[in-house]
Amino acid sequence: MKKNFFLIFLIVSILCWLLPFILRVYFFNISVANSDYLKTITLNKADVVDEILKLISIHDRWNTFILIFKNNIKGCLFNIIGGFLLGLGTFFNLIINGFYTADVFVFSYNSGVTIQTIIKITLPHSFELIGFWLSGTIGFSIAWVIIQFMKGKEILANLFLKQIVSCVILVFISIIMAAYIEAYVSIK
Repeated sequence: MKKNFFLIFLIVSILCWLLPFILRVYFFNISVANSDYLKTITLNKADVVDEILKLISIHDRWNTFILIFKNNIKGCLFNIIGGFLLGLGTFFNLIINGFYTADVFVFSYNSGVTIQTIIKITLPHSFELIGFWLSGTIGFSIAWVIIQFMKGKEILANLFLKQIVSCVILVFISIIMAAYIEAYVSIK
């Protein structure tokens, strides 16, 4: 697989996440009637948030770290596995997560948290997005290779596998480091 395709898929991944994020923050004004709002909109993400808040309240940083890591790596795995569905799973997972992330920001802001505080809390571990976007790139790359295979075109398997393995390692490292920073630094 050529490097320029990989870069294109990275840009597509970022845009698939960023556009719903921007749309939710600036254009969709969903009124927040009560704290059950997150549970109805975010497909069990609120359960993870509730569990994280419980662990934080008892100062259990290790299990907070594990829970954050498992939640984030699961999203990355969905992006990668979505490639085997010709990229549709990857596409929808990126869109849903971009929208969800913005939804948490908007919910926090509407609950009285200042923009400065939201940025201060999220910025130290925001590089987890790199892992998420890279996993989207992997998913789109897998879809591309499958499509090329179905068309009967030759695939440079060694180069493709090297790129995928390198990206998977980068995804894992960024997600584990971001989870650690979120659990031990950002939450303070």
